[in-house]
Amino acid sequence: MRKPGRRTITLVAIAVLALGGGAGLWLAGRMPGVPAPTFGAMAATDTTAAGDDATDTKAKDKPKGRKGKDKDKEEPKPVPVELARASARGIEAYYRAASVIEADRLVDLVARVQGRVRQVAVEEGSWVESGKVLAELENDRERIQLEKAELTVADKARLLERSRSMLEQELISQQEFDAVESTWRMAVAERDLAAIALEDTRLRAPFAGMVTDRRIVAGQQVAAGFSAFSLGDFEPLRVRVHLPEDVARKVAAGQRVLVSPEGRELAIEGTVERIAPVVDPATSTVRLTLLLANAGPELRVGGFVKVRITTDQHHDALAVPKLALVEEGALRSVFVAEADTVRKVEIETGLYDETHVEVLSGPRGRRLRGDDGAGWPAHGRPDPRPQRRGCRLRGQDRGCRRLAAGGTADLARAE
Repeated sequence: MRKPGRRTITLVAIAVLALGGGAGLWLAGRMPGVPAPTFGAMAATDTTAAGDDATDTKAKDKPKGRKGKDKDKEEPKPVPVELARASARGIEAYYRAASVIEADRLVDLVARVQGRVRQVAVEEGSWVESGKVLAELENDRERIQLEKAELTVADKARLLERSRSMLEQELISQQEFDAVESTWRMAVAERDLAAIALEDTRLRAPFAGMVTDRRIVAGQQVAAGFSAFSLGDFEPLRVRVHLPEDVARKVAAGQRVLVSPEGRELAIEGTVERIAPVVDPATSTVRLTLLLANAGPELRVGGFVKVRITTDQHHDALAVPKLALVEEGALRSVFVAEADTVRKVEIETGLYDETHVEVLSGPRGRRLRGDDGAGWPAHGRPDPRPQRRGCRLRGQDRGCRRLAAGGTADLARAE
């Protein structure tokens, strides 16, 4: 067998070394923490590449760091605000209630006797005067009985006159004359009963008003006590509300109130007509009757209304817009405009209405006046980000604008 030559052995050795080095590099890349073996020029090349990668990483990280520092140094953008002024004004506290409108009088007219309806003279919505016949039942029998009774009265009246003449001539005794007079009186009573029976077949309006409901038609058979019509007197209208006892103590008879129909932007003035002298033990409320003297066609009987009753009033109270108030639990605060920023200030509040709230005192119980330079925000508050204590008030170019030029204290609003 021929022995391998030196050249062949050298080539095999180089191949083995190359395979071993490649396997080592492969393992170093697959297993973190294992240093890659150095193989002369190859190791130097890899190290240089790694160094270039590190340099690139640092180069990439460096701009990011500068950008972050530059961002931190940026000033917060101003928030546009709107200014208003705190002012001295009258402010009222009020209590709201809901009720329905009632007529001064609203009654049901019922049939007094049984019978068939002969005619109906009115319709719903008809205005009738007192005494007008609204409907009539068949009454032929009652009319005949009344005519008979009237004839009897006339006959007894003639007999009474003859008896009086005979008594003056002493042709009859006083006892005989009294018997004739008694007979006449009984005939008159019978006639009156017949007239009442005939009148009971007619339904008349007991007072002037409007027919609100008609429940009968001609030809209908009705029983005694059947409710045929509803009649209402709508001048004036009334509203009854029930207030808590502590609120009712603050209301007086004759006081002005405002009544608004449901779903309409309308306020109608009324007065407190009377206050119940007792408290309802079931609800612990007091009933108030409100009078609406000139209600107009806007209010209808039975309609739902909202009532506003004033319970307290302060004149010349320092007031700020209600939307400027910031409520955080039991704390109340506003933002005061100072130079080109606003500052949050805790306040104590008093009465309030739909648009304004009374300011009783400011920081540390200090009494505020309208001319002390304090300012209150009309709406909202500045950006609450922690890096800024207030929003800057620039000019029109920054979106800031004045809501009011005169008055007392400025109010700032963040838009």
